[in-house]
Amino acid sequence: MQDTRILMVVKEAEARAAYEEALRRVGVSYDIAGSFDEVLRLSIDNAYSGLIIDILTLIRSSKEEKLIAYDCLNFYPSLRVKWDARQKTMNLSPLEQTFSADTEATLDYFIESRCRPFTARSLRKFNRKDTSLALLLSTCCDFSDGASLKTFTVNISQGGAFVHTTHSFVKGQTVWLRFLELPDAEPIKAVVCWSIEWGACRSIPGIGVMFEFRSQEQATELWKMARL
Repeated sequence: MQDTRILMVVKEAEARAAYEEALRRVGVSYDIAGSFDEVLRLSIDNAYSGLIIDILTLIRSSKEEKLIAYDCLNFYPSLRVKWDARQKTMNLSPLEQTFSADTEATLDYFIESRCRPFTARSLRKFNRKDTSLALLLSTCCDFSDGASLKTFTVNISQGGAFVHTTHSFVKGQTVWLRFLELPDAEPIKAVVCWSIEWGACRSIPGIGVMFEFRSQEQATELWKMARL
């Protein structure tokens, strides 16, 4: 049976030590990242079954790092915790819905019920490039819905892109992208992996999508146009 390994994101030393002790009591393997840039590096090279995020580390991260954080929150089973420096206690984020007010009982439940059954996996193997590429976004492959959206990429990689939009999409939804600069007018199929709603946080609203190219030629044309 594959060993369950958790990735923990925390920068402050006192909080890190407390979280480590809690994980040791649960009896699970883990790695530690001090930033979400480090999370990206670790998750490319290693497979994880869950993520524990220190709220203060998330709040203090840069705009670019928050995009990585949203990738992770939608990719791994995740638990958000915070360290009370005055009371010297680990608490759950108010955003977490839990059956128990006992943080360590919830941590144990999180590991056993959500992380151990989850097949360990790596986040991605493609580097992002910040670039604005004009495109039409639609939920219909032939763009016959009459409601295609004029928009643009915020960043792009060989595997996917973050596309600006204030419209609502759900995780797993299929969308179609028609890049204006591509000589091939055939739209690119993509799947929504995560989203940032308008007004939800101090970040650009939009959707993170994973490309599903119809052919290697279509992928190569896009990569060439985007200079990836």
